[in-house]
Amino acid sequence: MQSNITKNAPLTDPKAVGAVGQQDSGRLLTLDCLRGIAAFAVLWFHLTNGNTGFLPQGLLKSSGSYGWIGVEIFFVISGFILPYALQRAGYRPADFLRFVWKRILRLDPPYVVCIALVLVLNFASTLVPSYRGQPFQFDLAQVLLHFGYLNAFFNYEWVNVVFWTLAIEFQFYLLVALVFPLISHSSLAVRVGICVVLAMTAFLLPSENLVFHYLFLFLIGMWAFQIKADLLRGAGRQVAGWALLAAGAWFTLGDIIALAGTITGLLIVHARLNAPWLLFLGQISYSLYLLHVPIGGRVINLGSRFAHGPAEQMVVLVLAVIASIGAAFLFHRWVELPAQRWSSAVRFGAAQPPPTLPVLQT
Repeated sequence: MQSNITKNAPLTDPKAVGAVGQQDSGRLLTLDCLRGIAAFAVLWFHLTNGNTGFLPQGLLKSSGSYGWIGVEIFFVISGFILPYALQRAGYRPADFLRFVWKRILRLDPPYVVCIALVLVLNFASTLVPSYRGQPFQFDLAQVLLHFGYLNAFFNYEWVNVVFWTLAIEFQFYLLVALVFPLISHSSLAVRVGICVVLAMTAFLLPSENLVFHYLFLFLIGMWAFQIKADLLRGAGRQVAGWALLAAGAWFTLGDIIALAGTITGLLIVHARLNAPWLLFLGQISYSLYLLHVPIGGRVINLGSRFAHGPAEQMVVLVLAVIASIGAAFLFHRWVELPAQRWSSAVRFGAAQPPPTLPVLQT
């Protein structure tokens, strides 16, 4: 099953740090590398396949045809990193509203700025003499629904095609904050039980507008959390869990997504990734995810009018990648980093977290 990223167009055991990856400024490098892979995969998918008139069928276009899997990688990473961060922060159910506020401060300022940027660019594009698209239209209801991640429930399109995934992620944040005491419970039976209940919802509530449809991917990440937090010992139990979750993802989402999700979970647990260019992409991954369509996509749309051969098309692709990464770097520095600081200033009311768990960018 292909991700519906094409539907509207197309993050307590001291050993955990060493097992996942090397520690740098309190962050696990493997997670940043995986973020970088996921963000670039989605970018490459949209740049090579987003404009159907840009590239002909062939190797270059096919190279990005499965890049949408980056979304599924992000879902697995979230399934791991949110419980991990909550455990480190000493989260309790009484902290639910603080948690929601932290997520809003972390994610919504870049999201809102991106919405405004897209609207401005959409309007500015219509002023270009050679513009060939639809006239600029501003629908207040469509824009306001973005603030609750509600567009899909009211049949309004997102102004940026990647925003549907943010809606799924936000639903997961609410869900994990509610069930975290069970996910991290001292009883194995309780932890397995909540996983079973959550897995059942993937079959009972299959709407693609709801987090439950993608829950096996988040569960793979949560299984990785169980292992890294030293809550799940025994190779037999771990392997059985991986197998069952992979099978569930296969039945609900398809074989390719199941394979990508399971590999991501295993990499979180066992791999040590530390490639500088992936770390860079991982650190700016949220900004890159938000901006690659409105920035890189416009370079592709403009370049497609002049690029009529493989060499010219490759030049346009390279320019689109550079523009996307450059814009994301600046956006990360000027918009996303302040949002991270605002979010970090909000602390839960519980005791200080265990010092053995590194701080993760969530």
